[in-house]
Amino acid sequence: MTSLKYRADIDGLRAVAVLGVVIYHAFPKVIPGGFIGVDIFFVISGYLISGILYKGHKAGNLSPFSFGEFYARRIRRLFPALITMLLLTMAYGWMILLPDEFQQLGKHVAAGTLFIQNIVFWQESGYFDTVASLKPLLHLWSLAVEEQFYIFFPPLLVLLWKKPKILVPAMVVLLIATFILNVVMSVQNGVSDFFLTPYRAWEFLGGSLLALWHYDKNHEEEAPAYREALSWCGLILLGLGFGLIHKDEPYPGWRALLPVAGTLLLIEGGRSAWINRKILSNPTVVWVGLISYPLYLFHWPALAFVHIVKGESPKEGYILAALGVALLLTILTYYFIEKRIRHHKFRWTLPMLVAAFLLTGALGYVIRQKGLHPRLSGSLLQEYSRASQEHNFFDGFSASKFSDHIWLYQAGELGAKTLYIGDSHAQQCMPRILKLLQSGQGHDRGAIFLTIGLVVPIPGIVGPLQAAQEEMTKGICEFGARGDIDRIVVSANWKYFFGIGGDKYSIDGIPLGSEKGTHKAIEVLMKQLGKFVAAGKKTYLILSIPTSQALDPKNIIERGFDGSFVLNRQDPSLKELMAEKTQNSLTHGEVMDLFVREAGRQGVTVIDPIPQLSTNGICPSLDDQKRPLYCDPHHLRSSYVRDHASYLDKTILP
Repeated sequence: MTSLKYRADIDGLRAVAVLGVVIYHAFPKVIPGGFIGVDIFFVISGYLISGILYKGHKAGNLSPFSFGEFYARRIRRLFPALITMLLLTMAYGWMILLPDEFQQLGKHVAAGTLFIQNIVFWQESGYFDTVASLKPLLHLWSLAVEEQFYIFFPPLLVLLWKKPKILVPAMVVLLIATFILNVVMSVQNGVSDFFLTPYRAWEFLGGSLLALWHYDKNHEEEAPAYREALSWCGLILLGLGFGLIHKDEPYPGWRALLPVAGTLLLIEGGRSAWINRKILSNPTVVWVGLISYPLYLFHWPALAFVHIVKGESPKEGYILAALGVALLLTILTYYFIEKRIRHHKFRWTLPMLVAAFLLTGALGYVIRQKGLHPRLSGSLLQEYSRASQEHNFFDGFSASKFSDHIWLYQAGELGAKTLYIGDSHAQQCMPRILKLLQSGQGHDRGAIFLTIGLVVPIPGIVGPLQAAQEEMTKGICEFGARGDIDRIVVSANWKYFFGIGGDKYSIDGIPLGSEKGTHKAIEVLMKQLGKFVAAGKKTYLILSIPTSQALDPKNIIERGFDGSFVLNRQDPSLKELMAEKTQNSLTHGEVMDLFVREAGRQGVTVIDPIPQLSTNGICPSLDDQKRPLYCDPHHLRSSYVRDHASYLDKTILP
């Protein structure tokens, strides 16, 4: 029985994984499925770490009380580069981030030292959350998944080793069970499937079972022809995964079989197979694999800071410069920190690493609690930072669950009620309605909000959140028939549903973004609203508010990489916004005109926010006191709606 020997080709596989991830993050169109590099890492990790555990077991020195050496090796391997990256990210973040951004960074650093980043990012994945490219530590979710697996897996092996006959069957059952859970969850809740360890465990278990197989079968004596075929099949599967898997498809789900099976086949191919020997064991490829861990750590913060400073579509030169900085930091960290500390024999190395790690997390917590303010924290910047956080539309409403995916929000008295239906654009009406009800101007009226983001308030729509879409249709019919509801208001981000998001939704098999789909959907909506009118209910349709990247308070602040900033206000013209094309020949203005025309035929009252949100043909991003009107490119901030959105008053006042 031999131990698993070092294999240069596995370091070459690490290089393939990290280069796929890095290139995808930098230039996603080049390798659409580059993110499957993480799955390759998971399989390799399961194979190598399990090999260490099997070796300890065969040597007879692995017990519940002898995991110290295993975890000590993990600490020496992970902590030096991770601490370095976290400290440098916080230092640079202090220089260029706004207060709310810096506070969120502190939260993510603290989570990083507890290895729960995947859970934190899973919880943050709501509609109004910061986009992924603006989170410098988002990539640490995968490290958290890996460490969570290795908290529970070694003790499980100890239990299974006591009954060797069920070791392999038990691991196979676990692999199959977690794979099935992953496939089911990829359809029901893609965010949970992506971030949470139970749905990723099968990838590690695949590598672990292969390591056990190699131990029992003395892998290095397998026939060369057998290994060649497997190696080529593995390469083909990885190539298909990199080229065919896209971010818009449910993932991991069954699609992750491509990178997982491909990696297992390449490892099973062995070091003597031509691909493994000539390509994966090439010295340059192996070197990239050796520095893959710090390269993975540094590449994402570098790219995220570029997006924070230069926006969602920075020039290629900035992206390449960020990768250059990441590579430089990677090399310096690998040779001068990681290698020296990892193999250092000083007996205090381990406790000092743990202490430094905990102190790094404590610093993150202090930042999270606003105990340390960033450099850009003056009163003006505080206002812009505060505006970007004002999407707490639900404050003051009582919540109750209507269905599996939709909550009801209610306020006011027990008399006649107004029902508000829609997505987040209906939700943004809530602060104004609550203010009117609490002031007594609504007398004994009440308000009910039946809303959920990214769901179209039109019966018969098929969309990404199909279960919620069907529940919305049910709610519209159910609440629309209630006798205590005498007014109905429909509001949504029509510009998105009939514009750039129109290919994600359809009606009768016709994309909403097409001209035919637009006409069909508006016709169906107006027929439904016409039924409410016929039933004696006052019915309102709110048209779109102006939306533009130029209205985002974060985009009004133009930052430099040195921490400097200027205000660069570029308010869009109403004419430009209305002239924006949908995915067909219709402009946004023409879609709004279609709404107005069809509403008139059904007796529906149209509310147009544009007159209040534009002046002399310009849609302002700031009010007279230079305060932002918006919290992001698509939503008004809560305080502005509460104090100024008087176009909503008629929907609730007597």
